[in-house]
Amino acid sequence: MDPQEHIHIISAGDSIHKTYAAVLKDLRTITHTFIFAEKEIYTNSTRDDNKKRAWKCAIRDAIDEVNTLSLSKKISCALVPIDVATFDAVRDPVLGIFSEHPDARYSFDISAGSKRLSLGLFSMSLWVEGDAYYAFGNSPSRRVPVPSLPTRNLPANPHYLVILTILFRGQERGREARTLMPKETLFNETKVWQMPVRDADGETPPQELTPLAFSRLIAALMRWNLIREESNPENEQEKLYSITPDGELALFVYSARMKKRGVAATPGLS
Repeated sequence: MDPQEHIHIISAGDSIHKTYAAVLKDLRTITHTFIFAEKEIYTNSTRDDNKKRAWKCAIRDAIDEVNTLSLSKKISCALVPIDVATFDAVRDPVLGIFSEHPDARYSFDISAGSKRLSLGLFSMSLWVEGDAYYAFGNSPSRRVPVPSLPTRNLPANPHYLVILTILFRGQERGREARTLMPKETLFNETKVWQMPVRDADGETPPQELTPLAFSRLIAALMRWNLIREESNPENEQEKLYSITPDGELALFVYSARMKKRGVAATPGLS
């Protein structure tokens, strides 16, 4: 079976050859690269001063280097010249690529280009369920943290908040190195929180957390990229968990929303 296609879309700028080289080290599955560049980059005008001519030339050179690097890695590379006067100018070519590669994985580098181009590509990354990356100056490329579910849905099961909070507190205690918690320890700490449920008589007896229910909670949090699972190198049968940057952000946003509403205590957060 052929490996899944991985489409990488770049907003053109004069340093994209540097960020592209760095991205290829982290995203080793890229099969197709598309560079979105404003038509102005390839248009010479008598109104351009020396600085603008040099800027356009630097971007064209960076695009050429991305193409050369792609070919050396046997990654197909194509230039998509666009007029970014409207969002449609960004949307339509992305949808054209998506229609040709509907089952591919998508990633976007929105570090360069105009604000309209980068914002348009970021918006489209959400619609095609792609990951957006950015890099400023000499900083490494980072993924833009986008939630896989609205934070208002976290209280659908209060145990979600408890698990995230337990892992976050462990992270706070061990900032020098990412804290990993064994599944059994996480389960034991989570089940201490007795979550009330309303029965037919209006009473609220505590809800016992079962190992099966806990595994389902963990699977959901992993699917939403709020927690991370890895094997213990000393015991591959043991699973270790940590909170992701997205998980931390989800907690911060939820806490801020509850504070605004005047909620003094939330299960797992008090």
